[in-house]
Amino acid sequence: MSTPAGLRPFPPLLRGLRLPQLQLVRMAGAGANFREMADALHVTQPAITKMARELERTLGAPVFERSASGVRLSAFGQAVLSQVQRSLAHLDQLADDLPSHREGAGAALRIGSPSFTAAALLARPVAQWLGATPGGRVIMSDGVSAQLLAPLLAGELDAVVGSVDDGACSDDELQQLRFEPLYDDAITFVTSADTPGLEGPMDLADLCRLPWVMPPRNSQVWMALRREFMVLGQGLPRGVVEASSIPALGTILRHAPGTVGALRADAGRYLVRDQGLRLLQVAPAVALPRVGIVRLSSAAPDAALESLLALVRSEVNVIFASE
Repeated sequence: MSTPAGLRPFPPLLRGLRLPQLQLVRMAGAGANFREMADALHVTQPAITKMARELERTLGAPVFERSASGVRLSAFGQAVLSQVQRSLAHLDQLADDLPSHREGAGAALRIGSPSFTAAALLARPVAQWLGATPGGRVIMSDGVSAQLLAPLLAGELDAVVGSVDDGACSDDELQQLRFEPLYDDAITFVTSADTPGLEGPMDLADLCRLPWVMPPRNSQVWMALRREFMVLGQGLPRGVVEASSIPALGTILRHAPGTVGALRADAGRYLVRDQGLRLLQVAPAVALPRVGIVRLSSAAPDAALESLLALVRSEVNVIFASE
């Protein structure tokens, strides 16, 4: 019997697979042992052992390495882990989206970004997209860009708007990603419109006499500034306020003239536009990794996602219109 045009036959190997078997791979990749897998799947440990052996027979290679200390994925198991994670993530998303599908609405778009970028760059495009997409849903996840790449690779996110740290990914993982640059990032310095004496170009070292407001110590901004101050032969400025909230930083800067804010480019321009702060001309420039849209190279085209990302690109043009 011939297969209708456009339809791919179901691979014979996959007919022997069961979803709980794939869950074993995902759980082993997360560090679970057979006892913990048995508890999670509400079966006995011998049942897990049998399930693992059947999976290995079906795939034709050892998936797990067993030892007195527990179980871990073999080299073959590690090789198939990312595909298993993405397959199960798509099924998880299907289960989450079924109520919306039954109501005639589309699936949720899942976008990851650092919290500053979410507020400064993503919020308005998402609002515009929702206004033009009846029944549309967006799930926004925030975190450090490097931390967001793992759920993207696992298929739990549709896209990440942020930067890619080459050191945070293996060569194989980088090959699975597609990066569309949006803008060259650099630290932006802002202050209250009422701050006196900060006119014209200034040296970075000149600002050290003032109190600073900036993102926390694990941020790219902090790390980049620390490296720059090391080059200048001095430590970070004293009297620093650290916060991970753009509204909090903006409020402090607006109500404390003489305080300097060190932020990512999008966040700094957001505060200039929405809270009336003033950009400072500071040299030398302190570069940050380029910001862009990161997706899986294998991801299928999605019209809803593309329409949202088009609004993100337009927002970038608005934010950096003066450059």
